Order: sequence, then C-alpha cells, then structure tokens
Amino acid sequence: MKFFKLLQVQDKYTGAYSSFDLYPEQEHLLSILQKKKKILVIKPRQIGVSTLLRAFAFWRTYVSVNPIKYGVLSFHDRSAKHLRKMDNSFLYGLPKMLRRACSIDNTTDLVFDDTNAGLSSYTARSTGGTRSFTLNSAHLSEFAFYPDQEEVLAQVMATIGTGQIVIESTPNTVGDKFHQLCSEAPDNGWTLVTFWWWQHQHYRSPVPDSFVVREEEERLVAAYNLEPEQLQWRREQIATVGIDKFRREYPASIEDAFAFGSSSYFDPFALDLIEPIHFDGNDREYEKVYDDDVYAIGVDTSGGVGGDYSTIAVVSLASREIAYQYRCNKVSPVDFAQKILMVAQRFNEAMVLCESNNHGHVVLQKLRDWGYVNLWYDEKGKDWVTTSKSKIEAYEVLREHINENMISRMCVTTIMELRSMTIYKVAPEAPKGLHDDLADSLALAYRCSLDIPSYVIRNAQQGLMDRLISKRRAKRIRSMRLPYKSAE
Repeated sequence: MKFFKLLQVQDKYTGAYSSFDLYPEQEHLLSILQKKKKILVIKPRQIGVSTLLRAFAFWRTYVSVNPIKYGVLSFHDRSAKHLRKMDNSFLYGLPKMLRRACSIDNTTDLVFDDTNAGLSSYTARSTGGTRSFTLNSAHLSEFAFYPDQEEVLAQVMATIGTGQIVIESTPNTVGDKFHQLCSEAPDNGWTLVTFWWWQHQHYRSPVPDSFVVREEEERLVAAYNLEPEQLQWRREQIATVGIDKFRREYPASIEDAFAFGSSSYFDPFALDLIEPIHFDGNDREYEKVYDDDVYAIGVDTSGGVGGDYSTIAVVSLASREIAYQYRCNKVSPVDFAQKILMVAQRFNEAMVLCESNNHGHVVLQKLRDWGYVNLWYDEKGKDWVTTSKSKIEAYEVLREHINENMISRMCVTTIMELRSMTIYKVAPEAPKGLHDDLADSLALAYRCSLDIPSYVIRNAQQGLMDRLISKRRAKRIRSMRLPYKSAE
C-alpha cells in the first residue's frame, strides 16, 4: 500500500531509518488483516511481524474520522514502550504536511487532536487498564510468554467486543493457551497464519568451501527446497541455542512450532514423513468409498457440551490409509450415534470399535437399538473398555503403522495431537489442556482392523491391486499414439 511507503522504519541489520518496504511475509499478513477479525500468527523471531501490525494499527487510526482506539499488549514493559515508540517514528517520519497534531503523546498513548483516535500500549501484567475504555482492536504481542494467557485473553475479548484481535507469538510452552488456540484453528473461529524461518529472505549465511549436506539435512532439503546458504545459517543457530530451542524459536513447520522433544510417544521423524492435510469443518474426507474395500472404524465419544470432542476415524484395510475422520464437540451422544451409523453404512457396513466407557455406553446401545450388528467385541463377547492396558494396546498398533510409514497423509490437527502424546504414568496421553480425541479414535480404528479376518483383508487388497493395474493400463493407453491420423 502507498501509505506504508511513507512510514519510516528502522532496519534491524543497519540501524538506519528508511521507507517501509514490506517483506513478502508482511504483505501476506497485511492482506489477512484486511479480511479477518480473529487472527493467530506463529512466527520465527525477527521477521517484522510486530512492525507490520503496529504500522497497520497506525494507518487505521490515522485515516479514521471516528475516535477509534487500537491497543497493543506486550510481555515486557520495555517491549511495550518500544512498540509505542514506533507510533512516533511513523508520525514524525511523515512529510511535514501530513503530520497531525496530538492531544496526548506520552510513553503509553498517542491520540490525534482532531479525531480523538488513538493508539495505546500495555504490558500483560497490567491489563486492568483495558477495562477503563473500549478498544476497537487489540494486538497481543508474544502472547505465549504471558504469565496468565487465559485471563488476559478473556479481558481483551470483553474489551474489544466485535473488534479485531491479533495474537502473534513465537511458541513457548506445550499445552498453553496459545498452543490450544493454534491446535483448534480454524474450528474455533480463529484464522491461523504461519511463517517459517526458511521463507525469510535474510536467514542465510555464507557457505564454507568444505560444506557438505548432512544426512539429517537431506529430508529438510527435500521438504522445503533449502539451499546451502540456508542450511549453513541453520547450523550456526543450532550451534548457539541447541536443536530443541531452535525448532521452537525458528520453526520450519507447524510440527516444529510445538515440538515435544525426546519425551514424545511417537517418533517425530516418522511423523515428519506424513503429508499434513488441511480440512475445514467437522468432516475430513481423504478418499472416496470403494465397493470392494473393507473398512474399520474407531470411535471416541464425549458429552457434546463443548470441551472434549466426539471423533470418528475410518481406515481402509486394503491400503492401511485413513479414509475419513470426523470431529465435533457439540454433538450429543444420541446424535453422534446416528452419525456413526451413517458413516458405517456408507463405508460398506464397516466394523465399529466404540469404547463402552462413559458416554460410549449410550452410543453402543443406540447402535444396537437401530439394528447395527457389525460392532467390535472381544473373545468373551464384551465391548471395548478403555483402561491403561487397553489404551497402550491400541496405541501400539497405531505407532507401528506410523513407524513403518504405512500412513502417508493425515489432517494437521491429528498430527499435532500425536506429536503431543507423552507417557503419563503408564499410558500415552496429551498434556493437560490439549486434546487427544482424534488420536484416540484413530488408534481404536487401527486396533479394530486387527480383528477383521485375514481372508477378508486379502480380498480387499486384491481389489486395490486390480484398481491400480486398471488405472496404470488406462494411463498407458491414453499415452499411446493412434495408429492413424484423426480427421481434421
């Protein structure tokens, strides 16, 4: 935008002030800011996100004829003052004829005299000040480092009403409010914007003559098309801060942003090989239903009153891949049973493994009342009961499929849940505050697949082979040249 060219910003490398030339990341974020109201930003350090957000707030305040108020909250008093200082750099860096008189200009507030529109800065430790007036927009900077994220967010949301709120941060703690918000976007109404270190043009270093790509770097080169200068910069940062901190402060992906280190139940490198798929809505459709395939379904049930989710996972016995997933925390057990029935019938009367604990008992009873007979039961004819022992049993089956690279694609939310799983006492669980509902139903689906007769699975796999052969034959025929010329 032309207005931004008029603003003066300080170059972090030279310290000199110059006109604001936006990085590609800043241009992308600016386009999002003009469309969305609730925005989450995961970012590496020092790519100019805070500068762009402050410039955007200054622009909106500067051109407004109404007394709108934009606020920024920061973790430290020093950073809050730094962000507030940017406002003055923007204002007094404008050509003289465009500078505006201010009725207030101090370390926390800037208010234009003619419109009473203004910008304010706060620290996360003193958010009570936001209650004294209404903000039209708020920017929460480095939110993951706030001492009480939930309380601050609740206060700010109440203050701005239907206004815009932007939360940006480098990840900090597994299971905190920032992690929860990012994990549940966009289902929770937030738009998640991500920036990775390898996208930033300045994160490069000169390459020595002895430079050779290391074995563990080959995956990164393949995944992100990294150049030697980027790998060299990465090596230098890791040598300074260590690999775990580097992945948090300079993430390469959503998985890196919330990496769980050596305590993870699932191998993070095996999860890296799974293609992340983004879905909107409750239903996650991976592939169409094939009449000659056989499917297994895992179900995890909740009360349907918010909080925990009711989830369904469908896996193909022919390909061992995920075929379908469902996730909703507002569906009652009875309505959820109806959803399971529809999904099971659609996937060729698939076998359903639903735990009988808690709300699962209601779901199983409804399925039986409606005449669905292909329900999982053990050798004694009993339903599945989730205990520490049975949970380990199910998760070990899922872990084996992941370690053997049998699952090639998975929704981002499920991958994040699997990355969060650690051993708590005995069985794998997500940290407090995070969800593992998709992971639970997926583990149950793969556990269910073990009890489908092998001859049934062989028939399904033969059907898959026939489809692949037919598809390959059709492709070869289409590529062949005709033995005659077609009429003009």
